Amino acid sequence: MTRKHVPTARPQLAALALVAVSLITFGNMQVAAAKRLTRKVPKVEIHLTGPHTVSPSASLESQVFHALLTNRSTEPLVFFVRNGYLMNANWSWTVKNDQGTPMGMEFAEHLYCGTIPYDPNWAQLHDRDVFVLGPGESHDFATPGGPSDDYVFPSAGVYHLYVSLTYVPPKASQRFDAHGRRRSANGYEHWDTGDLSLSNLEALQNSLSIQATSDIWSLTLPSSRHPAGGKGLATSMIR
Repeated sequence: MTRKHVPTARPQLAALALVAVSLITFGNMQVAAAKRLTRKVPKVEIHLTGPHTVSPSASLESQVFHALLTNRSTEPLVFFVRNGYLMNANWSWTVKNDQGTPMGMEFAEHLYCGTIPYDPNWAQLHDRDVFVLGPGESHDFATPGGPSDDYVFPSAGVYHLYVSLTYVPPKASQRFDAHGRRRSANGYEHWDTGDLSLSNLEALQNSLSIQATSDIWSLTLPSSRHPAGGKGLATSMIR
């Protein structure tokens, strides 16, 4: 009498379990993506501080300004920070005189000396680069530079500065503009997230871009200022 072989169901059950886990994971990803699309613009408050005056011979761009960011949202904000600086961030300055008139610029050629150190792993993100700012918490960031030295200050007096921040998370496909509308985000996909822990990777993937404008900082200039070499040259004025 021959015994009939009955195939075991264990491999089939394991395959079904794997498919179920994959579907659940994909479903969670879809839910998270849909949730990101419905979330509102994060509320961030920026308090600007810096020098109260700058000598005529000093560079305005080289002045140290600080932006104290306060999270006014109901959820944590996740930032990409390296060496104390907020990365993937654009700081856009606005300068006005005491009457509220925006200052124009004279474009002049600037020469810079020095060698920028090269780091072959600059695009690699690490867990130490991920910074979480909880609701109600504040953190001070130094801006990468002050207002452009191309600004024209026609006379001595008090001028008023503020800075607008646009921050986009690494590998983000969308960002918020100044009016809270979603825009396509390009140029942020070059970061390598392979070394991040799963929790930090998920935190960055679920984070939102930030668009915020600081309060006003007043700067007193003892004399007029023009870009070096700007006087007497053909200039292009912008407002």
